[in-house]
Amino acid sequence: MLDVGISSMIQRPGLRQFVKFCLIGLTSMVIDVGIARYLTYEMQYHWILAQVISFALAVTNGFVWNSLWTFRGLGSGSRHAIYLKFVGVNVLGLLFNLIIMKGVFFAFTGHIINQGNPDKTHWAIAKGIAIVLVAIWNFQANKHYTFRPPDQ
Repeated sequence: MLDVGISSMIQRPGLRQFVKFCLIGLTSMVIDVGIARYLTYEMQYHWILAQVISFALAVTNGFVWNSLWTFRGLGSGSRHAIYLKFVGVNVLGLLFNLIIMKGVFFAFTGHIINQGNPDKTHWAIAKGIAIVLVAIWNFQANKHYTFRPPDQ
């Protein structure tokens, strides 16, 4: 009985897309977190600049793999136009990420403006919360805007 329920869930196209999106998101997350953490704590870049650089690399990874696998053949317009839509959606995601992280830092420190980088524990917690919330936004926006089939 349980196998039938799981089997029917796996057959849902939206769920399969979401799982693929999450797997690719995992690779993009590793790129984003790894580079941002390295630039912030090893190279001493300001955390916002580090986020922007790591975002640019992670979003390109996400576009390539999502367009080839998750949403293959979907979307209307040239590959360049679809990439611009994808980047636009993800720039909003980056802004949400920065706002969420700053909100978490504020919750921990009570300071809106802080001149230095947050401590590693606060950064990791903030980044984790932002990843979860922004992933939901990115999936929905890319599914319904960037890679929307041409007939919709």
